[in-house]
Parts: sequence; structure tokens; C-alpha cells
Amino acid sequence: MTRFLFSFALAAGLMAAVLSPAMALDPALGSMGIATPAPMTRGHAASVPTTFEVIPDSLQDLLNKNYLIHSSAGEEGNILILQKDNGAAQPYTWVRCELMGDHNGNTRLTFSQHVTSTCWKLN
Repeated sequence: MTRFLFSFALAAGLMAAVLSPAMALDPALGSMGIATPAPMTRGHAASVPTTFEVIPDSLQDLLNKNYLIHSSAGEEGNILILQKDNGAAQPYTWVRCELMGDHNGNTRLTFSQHVTSTCWKLN
């Protein structure tokens, strides 16, 4: 019986040691729980300001200006990310377009933004 209690206590101690870095005292609840990470001022957790600019071009205009559909998002694929290669001297230009369908099955561009920061610069 003593051996069983010793094994149980050892296992509990090892479990507490393993979990302690991930657990923290939650001051609002006064109990143990997973703590929210503190925001950092540098690194991947830092916020990066990204400016958006509304552009008047239609989706057809953007495709005619050599933008390519890079990806789509949204529940119905109604958000398109367009990308244009500006050559080696300049980074890519990105545009985010939101599409809306009507009751007749037609789709139209409702909103388009020029994103000035590229995705790899945000990470």
C-alpha cells in the first residue's frame, strides 16, 4: 500500500511539474486556469498596422490590369484575394474583393480594397 501511495504521489508531482509552465493563476477567478498570453511589443505577437484603400475598379478592370486570383475565402467563396506581380524591383500588389450574389444567381463586386502590406511582411 505504501508503494502504491508513493507511486501515486510521484506521478502527481511529475504531472504538476509538467503542467506548471502552461498553467497560471487567473486573478479574476482566483483559481488555476490557462492564462491569456501577455502582448509583446516585438516578434510575431506584435500588431502591425495595415492600411486599406478603397479602389473604384471593377473585378473585370482588375483582371484586365494583370491581377490574378490568388485565393478565395468566406463561406461561399465570396471573398477573393487578387495578386499582381510588379517585377523584381517592387513587391506584389494585393487586392481584397468582396462579392455579393443576388436572388437571380448573378454575382457582383460590392467592395474592393487595395492592401498595401503583403502577407509575408505581416508575419
